[in-house]
Amino acid sequence: MYRLIWFQHVHKAAGSYIVNQAVANGEVPFPSHQNGNPCNEEGEVMPIWDLDEGGLRGFIDECQTKEVTFVATEWGAPNYGALHDDPRVLLMTCVREPWNRLISNFNYDYYLGFSNSATLAEYMDEDRRIKVDNLLVRTFANSFHADRQSIGKESLSNALSNLSLFDLVIVTERDGDLGEHLFGALGWDKMKVDSHSTFGNRRALSMLVSRLRLVSAIRYMLKIKMSISDDERQRFEEQSRIDLEFYHRVIEGQVRGRMHPLSHDSVE
Repeated sequence: MYRLIWFQHVHKAAGSYIVNQAVANGEVPFPSHQNGNPCNEEGEVMPIWDLDEGGLRGFIDECQTKEVTFVATEWGAPNYGALHDDPRVLLMTCVREPWNRLISNFNYDYYLGFSNSATLAEYMDEDRRIKVDNLLVRTFANSFHADRQSIGKESLSNALSNLSLFDLVIVTERDGDLGEHLFGALGWDKMKVDSHSTFGNRRALSMLVSRLRLVSAIRYMLKIKMSISDDERQRFEEQSRIDLEFYHRVIEGQVRGRMHPLSHDSVE
């Protein structure tokens, strides 16, 4: 019986840890991939989130032919309904408290050279591929490219409705979710893997030194996070209030998903 785990990867929400656990447990990624995201022969991430229902079926057929058992989508949101309706697919995700996710993303991008913004305010103003406001709702409402003003109650409703289609929903802050619940649900063993955390990356330290960012290099070695002001926190909460409500709804509703490997009948 063929099973394809489709992991909706929310950036900086333990996604790399889950991808690496999948590989360590013998799941088979696409022949060419970047952190679980399928790539073409040129090594470019394939925008499989843009596929229509027929395209998704064809892609899953291709995965079955190649005996691929794990794929991730990190840079876009696929048609969740179509994935839910395919009995071969086990749809899973992991979400993180929005403020903690943003701070982690900011520190990671700054120290690893993906952003030159020295303050969170500057970072939030960047035109980024991964939107920093309301990222969870954008992801699960299929609204990645919507402007901020259009992310409202309807988007929240759509995001919650789509999340209900998932077989497995993990929350980083919830006890047991990244432990016994994750491994028990998927039949995995907990392995020692790289989680792609911000600090402790020798390549990042070497890059900071080579760019003569010596103060940042020292701060990195000391694992000092970037300073955040109260005004920046307030600004985030105002701009991402829909995301914060989404997260609290997930926590309060204790959404975990219920699944059988080849059936969606019991999904909450």
